[in-house]
Amino acid sequence: MLKSFLSLCFIFLIRSLTAQSWQLVSDFPSTERDDGVCFVMGNTAYCGTGLTPWWSACNDFYRLDMSTDTWTAVAALPTGMERQYACGFSSYTLGFVFGGVNGSTFLNDVWQYTQSINSWTQKTSLPGAGRSGAACFTINNITYIVGGRTAFNSAINEVWAYDMVNDTWQSKNNLPFGCRWRAAASTLNNKGYLIFGKDEDDKFCRELYEYDPAQDSWTQLSTFPGKGRTYSALKTIGSDLVLVAGLDSLGKSYKDMWRFDSPSSGWVELDSIPSVGRRGGMCFNNSNSIYYTTGIDQTDTRLKETWKCVNPTGIITYSGSVKIDLYPNPTTESAVLELKDFVPNQHSSYAVSDHLGKLLFQASVTQKRTPINLSGFSKGLYFVQFRTGNVCLSIKLLKE
Repeated sequence: MLKSFLSLCFIFLIRSLTAQSWQLVSDFPSTERDDGVCFVMGNTAYCGTGLTPWWSACNDFYRLDMSTDTWTAVAALPTGMERQYACGFSSYTLGFVFGGVNGSTFLNDVWQYTQSINSWTQKTSLPGAGRSGAACFTINNITYIVGGRTAFNSAINEVWAYDMVNDTWQSKNNLPFGCRWRAAASTLNNKGYLIFGKDEDDKFCRELYEYDPAQDSWTQLSTFPGKGRTYSALKTIGSDLVLVAGLDSLGKSYKDMWRFDSPSSGWVELDSIPSVGRRGGMCFNNSNSIYYTTGIDQTDTRLKETWKCVNPTGIITYSGSVKIDLYPNPTTESAVLELKDFVPNQHSSYAVSDHLGKLLFQASVTQKRTPINLSGFSKGLYFVQFRTGNVCLSIKLLKE
Protein backbone atom coordinates (compact mmCIF):
# COMPACT_ATOMS: atom_id res chain seq x y z
CA MET A 1 0.00 0.00 0.00
CA LEU A 2 1.30 3.43 -0.87
CA LYS A 3 2.22 5.31 2.30
CA SER A 4 1.34 8.96 2.75
CA PHE A 5 3.93 11.26 4.25
CA LEU A 6 4.78 14.87 4.91
CA SER A 7 8.09 15.81 3.35
CA LEU A 8 9.87 18.73 4.89
CA CYS A 9 12.57 18.97 2.29
CA PHE A 10 10.96 22.21 1.10
CA ILE A 11 10.45 25.68 2.54
CA PHE A 12 9.06 25.47 6.08
CA LEU A 13 9.04 27.50 9.29
CA ILE A 14 12.19 26.75 11.24
CA ARG A 15 13.20 28.05 14.64
CA SER A 16 16.92 28.69 14.60
CA LEU A 17 19.33 29.74 17.33
CA THR A 18 20.75 33.22 16.95
CA ALA A 19 22.57 35.68 19.16
CA GLN A 20 20.64 37.32 21.96
CA SER A 21 20.53 41.06 22.50
CA TRP A 22 20.95 42.73 25.93
CA GLN A 23 20.23 46.43 26.23
CA LEU A 24 20.18 48.93 29.08
CA VAL A 25 16.74 50.49 29.60
CA SER A 26 15.39 52.95 32.19
CA ASP A 27 16.76 52.58 35.72
CA PHE A 28 14.52 51.39 38.51
CA PRO A 29 12.90 54.71 39.53
CA SER A 30 13.64 54.63 43.24
CA THR A 31 16.42 53.79 45.70
CA GLU A 32 18.95 51.10 44.84
CA ARG A 33 18.08 47.80 46.51
CA ASP A 34 18.36 44.03 46.56
CA ASP A 35 16.01 41.17 47.51
CA GLY A 36 12.90 42.94 46.23
CA VAL A 37 9.90 41.14 44.76
CA CYS A 38 8.05 41.29 41.45
CA PHE A 39 5.05 39.87 39.64
CA VAL A 40 3.68 40.26 36.10
CA MET A 41 0.15 40.95 34.87
CA GLY A 42 -0.25 41.05 31.11
CA ASN A 43 2.61 43.07 29.68
CA THR A 44 3.25 44.98 32.91
CA ALA A 45 5.70 44.06 35.68
CA TYR A 46 5.22 45.25 39.26
CA CYS A 47 8.39 45.58 41.35
CA GLY A 48 8.93 46.67 44.93
CA THR A 49 10.11 46.08 48.51
CA GLY A 50 13.73 45.04 49.16
CA LEU A 51 16.64 46.38 51.21
CA THR A 52 18.29 49.76 50.55
CA PRO A 53 22.01 50.61 50.90
CA TRP A 54 21.15 51.95 54.37
CA TRP A 55 19.84 48.52 55.48
CA SER A 56 16.29 49.78 55.45
CA ALA A 57 13.44 47.57 54.20
CA CYS A 58 11.03 49.10 51.64
CA ASN A 59 7.32 48.97 50.96
CA ASP A 60 7.18 51.01 47.72
CA PHE A 61 6.11 49.60 44.32
CA TYR A 62 6.54 50.60 40.66
CA ARG A 63 5.29 49.17 37.41
CA LEU A 64 7.21 48.75 34.17
CA ASP A 65 5.26 48.82 30.91
CA MET A 66 7.17 46.25 28.87
CA SER A 67 5.84 47.65 25.59
CA THR A 68 7.47 51.05 26.20
CA ASP A 69 10.00 50.19 28.96
CA THR A 70 8.76 53.06 31.12
CA TRP A 71 8.33 53.04 34.90
CA THR A 72 5.39 54.49 36.87
CA ALA A 73 4.83 54.60 40.64
CA VAL A 74 1.88 52.60 42.00
CA ALA A 75 0.42 52.14 45.47
CA ALA A 76 2.89 51.05 48.13
CA LEU A 77 2.22 48.34 50.68
CA PRO A 78 0.77 49.88 53.87
CA THR A 79 3.20 51.57 56.25
CA GLY A 80 4.69 48.97 58.57
CA MET A 81 4.59 46.27 55.87
CA GLU A 82 8.16 46.87 54.64
CA ARG A 83 10.09 43.69 53.84
CA GLN A 84 12.73 41.85 51.83
CA TYR A 85 13.04 38.21 50.70
CA ALA A 86 9.29 38.02 49.93
CA CYS A 87 7.53 36.01 47.20
CA GLY A 88 5.61 37.62 44.34
CA PHE A 89 3.02 35.97 42.08
CA SER A 90 -0.11 36.89 40.13
CA SER A 91 -3.42 35.77 38.65
CA TYR A 92 -5.08 37.75 35.85
CA THR A 93 -5.51 41.32 37.25
CA LEU A 94 -4.48 40.45 40.81
CA GLY A 95 -0.95 40.48 42.17
CA PHE A 96 0.24 38.97 45.45
CA VAL A 97 3.09 39.42 47.90
CA PHE A 98 3.75 36.74 50.52
CA GLY A 99 5.99 36.65 53.56
CA GLY A 100 9.57 37.87 53.78
CA VAL A 101 11.38 39.47 56.70
CA ASN A 102 11.54 42.95 58.22
CA GLY A 103 14.55 43.22 60.51
CA SER A 104 14.18 40.20 62.78
CA THR A 105 10.44 39.73 62.16
CA PHE A 106 9.61 36.83 59.82
CA LEU A 107 6.31 37.33 58.03
CA ASN A 108 3.57 34.91 57.00
CA ASP A 109 1.07 37.43 55.62
CA VAL A 110 -0.43 37.73 52.12
CA TRP A 111 -1.22 41.03 50.40
CA GLN A 112 -3.30 41.26 47.24
CA TYR A 113 -2.82 44.08 44.74
CA THR A 114 -5.88 44.92 42.62
CA GLN A 115 -4.80 46.49 39.35
CA SER A 116 -8.11 48.20 38.56
CA ILE A 117 -8.19 50.26 41.78
CA ASN A 118 -4.44 50.43 42.47
CA SER A 119 -4.74 49.24 46.08
CA TRP A 120 -3.64 46.49 48.45
CA THR A 121 -5.84 44.20 50.57
CA GLN A 122 -4.64 41.80 53.25
CA LYS A 123 -5.68 38.19 52.66
CA THR A 124 -5.44 34.99 54.73
CA SER A 125 -2.02 34.44 56.27
CA LEU A 126 -0.11 31.18 55.96
CA PRO A 127 -1.14 28.89 58.87
CA GLY A 128 2.51 28.33 59.73
CA ALA A 129 5.65 30.16 60.81
CA GLY A 130 6.71 33.31 59.02
CA ARG A 131 9.48 32.77 56.48
CA SER A 132 11.82 34.56 54.13
CA GLY A 133 13.70 33.50 51.02
CA ALA A 134 11.11 30.95 49.89
CA ALA A 135 10.74 30.10 46.19
CA CYS A 136 7.37 30.03 44.45
CA PHE A 137 5.70 28.90 41.24
CA THR A 138 2.07 29.00 40.07
CA ILE A 139 0.02 26.26 38.38
CA ASN A 140 -3.66 26.87 37.55
CA ASN A 141 -4.14 29.69 40.08
CA ILE A 142 -2.45 27.69 42.84
CA THR A 143 0.87 29.11 44.03
CA TYR A 144 3.32 26.75 45.70
CA ILE A 145 5.52 28.31 48.40
CA VAL A 146 8.66 26.19 48.67
CA GLY A 147 11.23 26.18 51.46
CA GLY A 148 12.64 29.38 52.94
CA ARG A 149 14.04 30.31 56.34
CA THR A 150 12.25 30.91 59.65
CA ALA A 151 13.30 32.59 62.90
CA PHE A 152 14.33 29.15 64.17
CA ASN A 153 15.72 27.38 61.06
CA SER A 154 18.38 28.39 58.52
CA ALA A 155 16.43 26.46 55.86
CA ILE A 156 13.18 24.49 55.80
CA ASN A 157 11.66 21.81 53.55
CA GLU A 158 7.99 22.79 53.79
CA VAL A 159 5.74 23.20 50.73
CA TRP A 160 2.43 25.06 50.95
CA ALA A 161 -0.20 25.63 48.25
CA TYR A 162 -2.09 28.94 48.22
CA ASP A 163 -5.33 29.13 46.22
CA MET A 164 -5.44 32.69 44.90
CA VAL A 165 -9.11 32.45 43.92
CA ASN A 166 -10.49 30.99 47.17
CA ASP A 167 -7.87 32.53 49.50
CA THR A 168 -7.09 29.18 51.18
CA TRP A 169 -3.95 27.29 52.15
CA GLN A 170 -3.09 23.59 51.96
CA SER A 171 0.01 21.83 53.27
CA LYS A 172 1.75 19.62 50.69
CA ASN A 173 4.42 16.94 51.05
CA ASN A 174 7.74 18.23 52.34
CA LEU A 175 10.68 18.39 49.92
CA PRO A 176 12.08 14.83 49.74
CA PHE A 177 15.59 16.06 48.94
CA GLY A 178 16.11 18.34 51.94
CA CYS A 179 15.66 21.98 52.84
CA ARG A 180 16.10 24.95 50.50
CA TRP A 181 16.62 28.67 51.13
CA ARG A 182 16.80 31.21 48.27
CA ALA A 183 16.24 28.63 45.56
CA ALA A 184 14.89 29.67 42.14
CA ALA A 185 11.60 28.40 40.73
CA SER A 186 9.32 28.63 37.69
CA THR A 187 6.43 26.88 35.89
CA LEU A 188 6.36 25.12 32.53
CA ASN A 189 3.62 22.91 31.03
CA ASN A 190 1.72 22.72 34.33
CA LYS A 191 4.77 21.47 36.22
CA GLY A 192 6.87 23.31 38.77
CA TYR A 193 10.67 23.58 38.60
CA LEU A 194 13.16 24.30 41.39
CA ILE A 195 16.94 24.74 41.29
CA PHE A 196 19.77 26.01 43.51
CA GLY A 197 19.42 27.33 47.07
CA LYS A 198 21.17 26.38 50.32
CA ASP A 199 20.17 23.37 52.40
CA GLU A 200 20.05 23.01 56.19
CA ASP A 201 23.82 22.40 56.29
CA ASP A 202 24.56 25.58 54.26
CA LYS A 203 25.46 23.49 51.21
CA PHE A 204 24.95 25.30 47.90
CA CYS A 205 22.80 23.00 45.74
CA ARG A 206 22.74 22.70 41.95
CA GLU A 207 20.13 20.03 41.17
CA LEU A 208 17.06 20.81 39.04
CA TYR A 209 13.81 19.22 40.23
CA GLU A 210 10.38 18.94 38.59
CA TYR A 211 7.18 19.02 40.65
CA ASP A 212 4.04 17.14 39.55
CA PRO A 213 1.02 18.71 41.30
CA ALA A 214 -1.25 15.76 40.47
CA GLN A 215 1.05 13.37 42.36
CA ASP A 216 2.46 15.93 44.83
CA SER A 217 5.87 14.51 43.96
CA TRP A 218 9.35 15.67 42.88
CA THR A 219 11.74 14.21 40.28
CA GLN A 220 15.34 15.24 39.68
CA LEU A 221 15.87 16.14 36.02
CA SER A 222 19.40 17.45 35.82
CA THR A 223 22.41 18.88 37.61
CA PHE A 224 23.66 22.33 36.69
CA PRO A 225 27.20 22.09 35.22
CA GLY A 226 28.67 24.84 37.41
CA LYS A 227 28.77 25.49 41.13
CA GLY A 228 25.67 25.58 43.28
CA ARG A 229 24.15 29.04 43.81
CA THR A 230 21.68 31.17 45.70
CA TYR A 231 19.98 34.45 44.71
CA SER A 232 19.41 33.31 41.10
CA ALA A 233 16.31 33.75 38.95
CA LEU A 234 14.57 31.00 36.96
CA LYS A 235 12.06 32.09 34.31
CA THR A 236 10.01 30.47 31.54
CA ILE A 237 10.33 31.78 27.98
CA GLY A 238 8.14 29.86 25.53
CA SER A 239 9.02 26.20 26.01
CA ASP A 240 12.34 26.89 27.75
CA LEU A 241 13.56 27.45 31.30
CA VAL A 242 16.03 30.33 31.53
CA LEU A 243 18.41 30.86 34.47
CA VAL A 244 20.02 34.22 35.29
CA ALA A 245 22.83 35.37 37.65
CA GLY A 246 23.31 34.41 41.34
CA LEU A 247 25.96 33.88 44.02
CA ASP A 248 28.08 30.73 44.49
CA SER A 249 29.68 29.12 47.56
CA LEU A 250 32.94 31.04 47.01
CA GLY A 251 31.18 34.40 47.11
CA LYS A 252 31.34 34.98 43.35
CA SER A 253 28.45 36.90 41.79
CA TYR A 254 27.44 35.97 38.22
CA LYS A 255 25.99 37.81 35.23
CA ASP A 256 25.46 34.74 33.04
CA MET A 257 22.30 33.30 31.50
CA TRP A 258 21.55 29.64 30.74
CA ARG A 259 18.81 27.69 28.96
CA PHE A 260 17.74 24.23 30.12
CA ASP A 261 17.31 21.83 27.18
CA SER A 262 14.57 19.41 28.25
CA PRO A 263 15.14 16.59 25.73
CA SER A 264 18.84 16.26 26.61
CA SER A 265 18.52 17.39 30.27
CA GLY A 266 21.50 19.59 29.48
CA TRP A 267 22.32 23.27 29.84
CA VAL A 268 23.16 25.76 27.09
CA GLU A 269 24.97 28.97 28.03
CA LEU A 270 23.48 32.12 26.50
CA ASP A 271 24.71 35.73 26.38
CA SER A 272 25.63 37.27 29.73
CA ILE A 273 24.46 40.63 31.03
CA PRO A 274 27.09 43.07 29.63
CA SER A 275 27.91 44.53 33.03
CA VAL A 276 29.03 43.35 36.47
CA GLY A 277 28.03 40.14 38.22
CA ARG A 278 25.01 40.46 40.48
CA ARG A 279 22.51 38.64 42.65
CA GLY A 280 19.23 39.28 44.42
CA GLY A 281 17.73 41.45 41.68
CA MET A 282 14.15 41.41 40.42
CA CYS A 283 13.80 39.33 37.27
CA PHE A 284 10.67 39.06 35.09
CA ASN A 285 9.66 38.49 31.50
CA ASN A 286 6.98 38.64 28.84
CA SER A 287 6.68 36.30 25.84
CA ASN A 288 9.88 37.39 24.10
CA SER A 289 12.06 39.41 26.51
CA ILE A 290 13.56 38.96 29.94
CA TYR A 291 14.38 41.81 32.34
CA TYR A 292 16.72 42.08 35.31
CA THR A 293 16.59 45.14 37.56
CA THR A 294 18.26 46.20 40.86
CA GLY A 295 20.30 43.67 42.88
CA ILE A 296 23.73 43.82 44.49
CA ASP A 297 27.13 43.38 42.82
CA GLN A 298 30.42 41.69 43.71
CA THR A 299 31.51 44.63 45.87
CA ASP A 300 28.18 44.61 47.79
CA THR A 301 27.05 47.77 46.02
CA ARG A 302 23.30 47.89 45.50
CA LEU A 303 22.09 48.67 41.98
CA LYS A 304 19.15 50.29 40.20
CA GLU A 305 20.01 49.66 36.55
CA THR A 306 17.59 47.65 34.41
CA TRP A 307 18.73 45.27 31.68
CA LYS A 308 16.52 43.79 28.98
CA CYS A 309 17.33 40.85 26.73
CA VAL A 310 15.23 40.48 23.60
CA ASN A 311 14.83 36.88 22.43
CA PRO A 312 16.83 35.50 25.40
CA THR A 313 16.88 31.87 24.26
CA GLY A 314 18.20 32.95 20.87
CA ILE A 315 15.38 31.09 19.08
CA ILE A 316 13.54 32.90 16.30
CA THR A 317 11.28 31.77 13.47
CA TYR A 318 12.16 32.18 9.81
CA SER A 319 11.63 30.44 6.47
CA GLY A 320 14.24 27.96 5.37
CA SER A 321 14.69 24.36 4.29
CA VAL A 322 15.38 21.13 6.13
CA LYS A 323 15.56 17.51 4.97
CA ILE A 324 13.13 15.61 7.18
CA ASP A 325 10.02 13.43 6.66
CA LEU A 326 7.11 12.65 8.99
CA TYR A 327 4.87 9.79 7.81
CA PRO A 328 2.18 8.60 7.63
CA ASN A 329 0.44 11.90 8.28
CA PRO A 330 -2.45 11.67 9.11
CA THR A 331 -1.88 8.51 11.16
CA THR A 332 -4.06 6.15 13.18
CA GLU A 333 -1.50 4.78 15.63
CA SER A 334 2.09 5.87 15.05
CA ALA A 335 4.33 7.85 12.73
CA VAL A 336 7.97 7.82 11.69
CA LEU A 337 10.30 10.80 11.94
CA GLU A 338 12.95 10.30 9.25
CA LEU A 339 16.13 12.40 8.97
CA LYS A 340 17.41 12.46 5.40
CA ASP A 341 20.84 13.65 6.52
CA PHE A 342 21.14 11.75 9.79
CA VAL A 343 24.52 12.22 11.49
CA PRO A 344 25.45 9.67 14.20
CA ASN A 345 26.50 11.10 17.59
CA GLN A 346 25.04 14.53 16.80
CA HIS A 347 22.57 15.35 19.54
CA SER A 348 19.03 15.50 18.19
CA SER A 349 15.73 15.19 20.01
CA TYR A 350 11.99 15.43 19.55
CA ALA A 351 9.05 16.36 21.78
CA VAL A 352 5.33 15.77 21.24
CA SER A 353 2.69 18.23 22.49
CA ASP A 354 -1.10 18.30 22.19
CA HIS A 355 -3.07 21.06 20.43
CA LEU A 356 -3.02 23.15 23.64
CA GLY A 357 0.77 23.02 23.84
CA LYS A 358 0.91 20.55 26.75
CA LEU A 359 4.06 18.42 26.59
CA LEU A 360 3.17 14.72 26.34
CA PHE A 361 6.56 13.04 25.93
CA GLN A 362 10.05 13.63 24.58
CA ALA A 363 13.12 11.58 23.66
CA SER A 364 16.48 11.65 21.90
CA VAL A 365 16.83 10.84 18.20
CA THR A 366 19.56 8.20 17.80
CA GLN A 367 18.78 6.73 14.38
CA LYS A 368 17.70 7.76 10.89
CA ARG A 369 14.09 6.63 11.42
CA THR A 370 12.45 7.23 14.81
CA PRO A 371 8.97 5.82 15.59
CA ILE A 372 6.50 8.12 17.38
CA ASN A 373 3.77 6.12 19.10
CA LEU A 374 0.40 7.85 19.58
CA SER A 375 -1.62 4.68 20.24
CA GLY A 376 -2.42 5.73 23.81
CA PHE A 377 -3.72 9.16 22.84
CA SER A 378 -7.04 10.40 21.49
CA LYS A 379 -7.72 11.54 17.94
CA GLY A 380 -6.78 15.10 17.12
CA LEU A 381 -3.96 17.49 16.24
CA TYR A 382 -0.48 17.11 17.75
CA PHE A 383 2.80 18.96 17.35
CA VAL A 384 6.16 17.26 16.93
CA GLN A 385 9.08 19.55 17.77
CA PHE A 386 12.40 18.38 16.38
CA ARG A 387 15.75 19.84 17.48
CA THR A 388 19.20 19.23 16.09
CA GLY A 389 22.27 21.40 16.38
CA ASN A 390 21.12 25.01 16.02
CA VAL A 391 17.78 24.21 14.39
CA CYS A 392 14.36 23.67 15.97
CA LEU A 393 11.38 22.66 13.81
CA SER A 394 7.71 22.25 14.78
CA ILE A 395 5.59 19.88 12.64
CA LYS A 396 1.84 19.27 12.76
CA LEU A 397 0.74 15.62 13.08
CA LEU A 398 -2.92 14.56 12.79
CA LYS A 399 -4.22 11.39 14.44
CA GLU A 400 -7.45 10.04 12.92
